[in-house]
Amino acid sequence: MKKAAIFGTVLSVVGLSLPSHAIKLRDADVDFGIQYRVMYNNSNIASTKQYDFFRQRLRLNLDVHTEKDVGGFIQIEYRGGWGGSSPEVSDPRGAYAINAFNRLQARGIRYGFLYFPLGPGKVLAGILPANDQVDQMLFSADWDLNLGGVAYAGGVGNINWRVAYVRLVEGGMLIDNTKINSDEDEHFIVFDLGTKVSGIDLGVHWYGAYGKVCVPGTGQECVDSDGNPANDAPSTKLNQTWLGAHATAKLGMVRLHGVLLYNTGKVGGQSNDGLLIRIEPSIRMGNVNVSLLGIYSSGKKDGSGFKTVHNLLGTGGYWGYTYIFSPHGPSDVNDFGLEPGNGGYGLTTLQGKVDVPLMDKLSAQVVAGWFRSSKDMGGNGKDLGTEVGVQFTANVGKHMNLEFGGAIASLGSAGKAHYQGNNKSSVNEIFARLQLEF
Repeated sequence: MKKAAIFGTVLSVVGLSLPSHAIKLRDADVDFGIQYRVMYNNSNIASTKQYDFFRQRLRLNLDVHTEKDVGGFIQIEYRGGWGGSSPEVSDPRGAYAINAFNRLQARGIRYGFLYFPLGPGKVLAGILPANDQVDQMLFSADWDLNLGGVAYAGGVGNINWRVAYVRLVEGGMLIDNTKINSDEDEHFIVFDLGTKVSGIDLGVHWYGAYGKVCVPGTGQECVDSDGNPANDAPSTKLNQTWLGAHATAKLGMVRLHGVLLYNTGKVGGQSNDGLLIRIEPSIRMGNVNVSLLGIYSSGKKDGSGFKTVHNLLGTGGYWGYTYIFSPHGPSDVNDFGLEPGNGGYGLTTLQGKVDVPLMDKLSAQVVAGWFRSSKDMGGNGKDLGTEVGVQFTANVGKHMNLEFGGAIASLGSAGKAHYQGNNKSSVNEIFARLQLEF
């Protein structure tokens, strides 16, 4: 079955796999895709005891095009837990209730946009599935950063580009009183430029968030629920700029990939700045692929070092190899959510990954990682911990895979305080995911 991506090499749609045929209607063609999964998770992440839960999720993709490069795309998502979870929330860890329905709870539209050609590129307008182009270090549509805006993406010769304006925060719902303007907006700018020179892929990037938002504090709120102005959070500036570059080259048997990012900005009255370096060599030996990952981001003792969009908005990304410290596909509903800036304290990590086929329709992935804060985290030191894990992938039928595995993390003092939330040093996780996707 042919795979198709709406954005080509510039914008990517997570989980979008379009069949090679289309359903013929009177004035349009419709391509259909589906991703359906059932997940199991057992761990003691952020707990002193073991707990487990099931979840399931359904995504339906429809791409309706009236002519070449003219149409609209929509992805509909439903997800929820099995029993013991509130029907009002999709995450079974969030609330407990006796629930006999075991049903999917509606989430609504994940992505939806219109598109049409313009010159050597394509215009897209709506809820855009846009990842950054620096390995999801800053923001990730794969991990549900749903950006509403307009983008123009295309290419001429070996030069490609992406320019986008999106709204991270629309302030119409903010509290309207003497302390806060009811129309506070955060404007997010995306600019990527890429090319290929002498077999080396090169790119430069500018991402920026500029404007005002409402940042709640202890006992403060951004949307008035109690009619008490004393509890209203004031507006604050959230201005951030990221400048970066990436390069990928093939050196004999080794593929070498690197990213360099500089960040400067302000959150309220606090300024921040920092640098991030990512180096990732990989080599394929027969059917075995070995990858190494080294990341350093600078930090400061007050948390005003290198910032990411993940940190500012509470999102995540598939930027690392491990399963407990950072999001990972089959287990991404339960992890520490460590992002590459480590909350502005900075991060130093070394990780390794080996992917190997075991037999027909069965493969394995073995990972290991070491994590350390670049600066002392509030008197808890720098040691975050180490992790080892393994995942197996079995093809159980056409377009259907069963992924299962587990991981163990040994936490240092900083890891226990900031990510585990208790004095538990040994953290474990067992996960499984059965998924149909086409």
